[in-house]
Amino acid sequence: MKFKKLLAILLVVAMTVSLAACGGGGSSSGGGSGSAGGETGSDGVTRYTDNDETFTVVMGYIGDERADEALIEAEINKILEPELNAKIDLRCYGWGDYTQKIQLALSGNEQLDIVPIIVQNAQGYVSNGQVMDLSTLIEDYGTNIKKYVDPDFLACPNIEGFVYGVTSMREQITWEGAVVRRDLLEEAGYTVNDATDICEEITNLDQFTEAMAKVYEKHSDMIMMGSAANSSPLFRWETSDLLTDGFGALMDFGQSTEVVNLYDTEEFREFVTLMKDWNDKGYFSKDAATTTDSLQVQMKAGKIFGYMTPLKAGAVTQDELSTGQDLAGISLYGDPYITSYSINFLTWGIGRNCKNPARTMKVLDYIYGSADVMNLLNWGIEGTHYKFVDKEAGIITFADGQDQANPGWMLNIGWELPNQEIAYTVEPDTAEKWTYQHELIDKATRSKALGFAYDSNAVSNELTALANVKSQYYDTLGTGAVENVDDAIAEFNAALKSAGLETVMKAKQEQLNTWLAAQGNAGTAETTGEITAE
Repeated sequence: MKFKKLLAILLVVAMTVSLAACGGGGSSSGGGSGSAGGETGSDGVTRYTDNDETFTVVMGYIGDERADEALIEAEINKILEPELNAKIDLRCYGWGDYTQKIQLALSGNEQLDIVPIIVQNAQGYVSNGQVMDLSTLIEDYGTNIKKYVDPDFLACPNIEGFVYGVTSMREQITWEGAVVRRDLLEEAGYTVNDATDICEEITNLDQFTEAMAKVYEKHSDMIMMGSAANSSPLFRWETSDLLTDGFGALMDFGQSTEVVNLYDTEEFREFVTLMKDWNDKGYFSKDAATTTDSLQVQMKAGKIFGYMTPLKAGAVTQDELSTGQDLAGISLYGDPYITSYSINFLTWGIGRNCKNPARTMKVLDYIYGSADVMNLLNWGIEGTHYKFVDKEAGIITFADGQDQANPGWMLNIGWELPNQEIAYTVEPDTAEKWTYQHELIDKATRSKALGFAYDSNAVSNELTALANVKSQYYDTLGTGAVENVDDAIAEFNAALKSAGLETVMKAKQEQLNTWLAAQGNAGTAETTGEITAE
């Protein structure tokens, strides 16, 4: 759905109703009367007011530290101070330990106002009271947020009515595929659409297998399919609504409302069988399930033909920048689809220690609408970090003396930041990629559970045990490093059952049925009899 004026107006008028449609809008935003500058009314809803004092907002982000952070903060503050009487203090959390460090900040007394929330961590933050309910804050101060974020997507990041975040303006779809060396693909006789960087002659796994065979025939010294620990192709096989963690899923791209054991389906067996076939043919490296070299590092070193990855507008260019290779994308599972997970993968919340939630929301909302701030956050300062290739078109590249290996800034994490669509694009991308992205969103199938997020508190012990089982089996299954597929899958499922899979699936189904009934959805799954994982 495109961002139509009518939808924006309807959302402004009926924000509370819209949030309630996904279970939100009625809960208190934490604390009692007067908590963090808020007043709780007789209806139990907390609303926040601002004051006249200058406020410095601490904004965390997940990425790699850059030397020029202070320069970026100073330039952003030249904008925020006269506009909002606010300053920003950026705080980087590295990819390797962001979960632990953000958790530590939210658990203690450290100031962390704007919080990047990865979906797997959302339940814990909400359960532990570490982030605030944004329902009324969005309603009162989210002018740009309501302008740019699809109403359906705006209502999704909630758990039992607690709206914990705002989704970033990124792909917002699930569209899995692969990126491969373009030169080798074209050498094998395939063509690539220059407008999208997608090879439209390959549309499924069988055709992709044929393509790898042709490349391997001439380059048998190369690894065809890159893989690494926690990054095997199985991690990128998504044709169902995983309902956050995959322990109980909705098949057919979320068009079924019956929670089933994904790992005991014929689709799963077929995929693992294909991975074993690839392994037997030598398409994987011998350490495919255990290497810690990232897929991009392997590609940059020229070791591999391709790897599985999420697709989106600009995905190929993004990986070309990080690998230095000329790449092409391949869609393997049909058109994109949208789930709560794809919307909620990265959202922006407000930490429980925030002393001025109203001003913090104003700053966050301002970023969603400010191209100047977004360009500073993602790209840096013109002439220092980037230069224009085409100023009128808003296309940039590294400034002289700057490059990907040693940039002073140039974060290139637009997918994570609030609204990359209003900012510059890096050569060779153009702003037209956002038109393409919204075409993908428009044609994407929306899961029947879009907006549903289950409360996993009651099954937290089971989920821990299940995650341990998954980590034990997933990489070997995902690279076909097994002697017998049926035996390996049976062993995997037996371990999942012992770890409590049926309990988790039952909790999901019961909560989903309740949620579907509240939406007036006639697709509620039948739950007579026991749900089984066999």
